Amino acid sequence: MLTKKTILTAWKNLAQLRRMIEITALSFRIMVVLIFIATLIFSLLSTQASFAVSSPEITASSAILIDAKTGRTLWEKKSRTLRPVASTTKMMTAILAIENLDLDDIAVTSPQAAAVGEAEIYLEPGEMMSVENLLFGTLLKSGNDSAVVLAESVGGTVNDFVSMMNRKAKEIGAQDTFFKNPTGLQETGHESTAYDLGLMARYALKNETFAKMVATKSHKIPWSGHDLPRSITNHNKLLLKLDYVTGVKTGYTKEAGHCLVSSAVKGDKELIAVVLNSAGSEECYQDSEIILNYGFAAFSRKTVMTKDEEFKTLPIWGRALGEISAQPAEDVVMLMKDGEELSFEKSIVTSYPNRSIKRGERVGQLILCNEGGDLAAVDLVAKNDVNKSFFWNILSIFIEIMNKLSLFFKNLVS
Repeated sequence: MLTKKTILTAWKNLAQLRRMIEITALSFRIMVVLIFIATLIFSLLSTQASFAVSSPEITASSAILIDAKTGRTLWEKKSRTLRPVASTTKMMTAILAIENLDLDDIAVTSPQAAAVGEAEIYLEPGEMMSVENLLFGTLLKSGNDSAVVLAESVGGTVNDFVSMMNRKAKEIGAQDTFFKNPTGLQETGHESTAYDLGLMARYALKNETFAKMVATKSHKIPWSGHDLPRSITNHNKLLLKLDYVTGVKTGYTKEAGHCLVSSAVKGDKELIAVVLNSAGSEECYQDSEIILNYGFAAFSRKTVMTKDEEFKTLPIWGRALGEISAQPAEDVVMLMKDGEELSFEKSIVTSYPNRSIKRGERVGQLILCNEGGDLAAVDLVAKNDVNKSFFWNILSIFIEIMNKLSLFFKNLVS
């Protein structure tokens, strides 16, 4: 028989059981949430760690990725190894032609140029063509015939032009480049490196005409004696595929393999990638795309020095005038990985004029470097006016004239 006491006891037991169930359910929910949060955190950390350590995996034998603005190497694979470089050679051929000829100059095709063979725009002996169209034929269609016409027009002979190519390479800083011809056709000793090709591409892309041409997808060239013009399409499939790619030059020979120098721009990032001897044509473009995408994803621009920083230098003449206060012409901004700590040394190269100096006038260059080489360079400008005496100004003008005369006679003799 149920008593009041028995009912109360049963009720209390039920209440305790209910609380235990509620506590257990709450604990279970908390445990599920904690497991979810832990899983999410682990996933994010794993993703970040994977992203931080991952680097391009490519088929090319040599490759490099550089910041087009500063020239800093962001990633490389055997970039200093000498290799045949095929038609990427024509970057140098084109930039020398641009710097030494007018675009509307007319050049005549020699029998030697018409007979060079392989990749060509089918020039005939005696055919006349503008330098502009010869450049399009060289850079887009990789015409060997048009490249030789340009070489002969600039250098007089192919051999003399090749000497100009090698001198220019050294001026740019491409110390491991040895050109034997203006086309890139296989020839013993015709070699360069991925690093040097990056330097040449960076130099050439600063020229507006060159940059515009290598970014052109197609072009029409008049063809005398034919109903239709020569219609040429850029060989660079990466340019045709990706809207952020802006150039530059393809190359292939059996000895060099598939090569590509590419440039790309996204926002404030400008990159240059070089791949040499990729496993195949498609792999060449895949390698380049992988490297460029790595650069865009892994690096961001950071200010390492502001233009307000002050440096002290001494004028070459009139030292009694005291120090010149100089400062960077602009902020020094570099592409860096998140969390990257970059140490560097500062080197100043002075080049101020031997006369009175005006505020804001260039007085030298500031170079940031470390054990890996130069990281960035920026012009230094005078922070204040520096007035020199009439005597020093006259003496300085006389010295400048003598220096120019000396250089003139030196070039005349050589």
